[in-house]
Amino acid sequence: QTWLVSQPNDALAWQWLASLYAAKNQNLRALRAEAEVRVAQLDYAGALDRLNAGEERLRAPGASNSSADHIDASIIDTRRRQIEVLLKEQAKEP
Repeated sequence: QTWLVSQPNDALAWQWLASLYAAKNQNLRALRAEAEVRVAQLDYAGALDRLNAGEERLRAPGASNSSADHIDASIIDTRRRQIEVLLKEQAKEP
């Protein structure tokens, strides 16, 4: 995590972190990390897909409402909005 603060475009590090989160059953964090992999690869549509999957998981029946999930949900929502802007900008490029 510390590495990614200074190297946010390191797709391999994000993928590794996503795998660790999944192994720890931290599914929202894993989905967000998977989205960051896509952002690092400039695949904004793929990133939105992962973030939308995270939001759907939050709305699913029986979803946890822990404070950690609330924080992750806020991060996911913010990143989704940021990436939507990037996707629109990418679509404008010739």
